[in-house]
Amino acid sequence: MLSILLLVSNSGKTREILELVELAKRLFNHLPLIVITGSPDSPLPSLADVIISTGNPDEVCPLGLTPTTSTTTMTVIGDVMVILMMERIQFTNGEYAKRHHGGYLGKKSRNED
Repeated sequence: MLSILLLVSNSGKTREILELVELAKRLFNHLPLIVITGSPDSPLPSLADVIISTGNPDEVCPLGLTPTTSTTTMTVIGDVMVILMMERIQFTNGEYAKRHHGGYLGKKSRNED
């Protein structure tokens, strides 16, 4: 089974994520890295096998500090990746039901609604 490490950092400089990459490379030498970032020229993307750039949109926060627009952009990119992977591996309601045991979505995935 193929494993990958998907990393998300708008700045591409997040210390904890850079440290995680170091640890992952020590444990799994050939682990492919995919990075979603707003700063493709920063340190993190230089370590990646695949870089997905958000285009670094301006934050709507009046101070320009709170990650608002960037987190929304990354969420959309993540959602698209999940949907594409579900289609590629032909993920079924039955597989969904195995992972979502309760509540409305669990019942719906088992056709119990």
